[in-house]
Amino acid sequence: MKRARVRSAGVVALALVSLVGVGSTAQAEADPAVSSCELDFCLYEHDKFKGAEEEFMFEGWGLCYNVLRVNNKASSMRNNTAARVQFYNSANCSGAYGYAAKPSSSDGDLTNNGFDNKTSSIRYVRP
Repeated sequence: MKRARVRSAGVVALALVSLVGVGSTAQAEADPAVSSCELDFCLYEHDKFKGAEEEFMFEGWGLCYNVLRVNNKASSMRNNTAARVQFYNSANCSGAYGYAAKPSSSDGDLTNNGFDNKTSSIRYVRP
């Protein structure tokens, strides 16, 4: 009788340890896919919001912001504002204006818009 109880307790303990291990693995796999874009606008180095991230907090309409961390490397973006954001292929919002992100939008692959790995500066404009 005592052996049966000990054996049962061992099986239950093993099952609990297995469940805890599976749960933490699933959580670890889910974390990399989550974007942490908490400010107004974010650019990402790779498609689908992966790789290096650069976040922007806009201070006023029409201002230009140079891209530093992902300069000429941005492949996806998130626009959390109610305004458009224009992309330029040179610093200080000069050069070709090639793409505009719609208000409250995201784009997981800038290749489709012809502006993958080209963004050097952005401008926050009224809708």
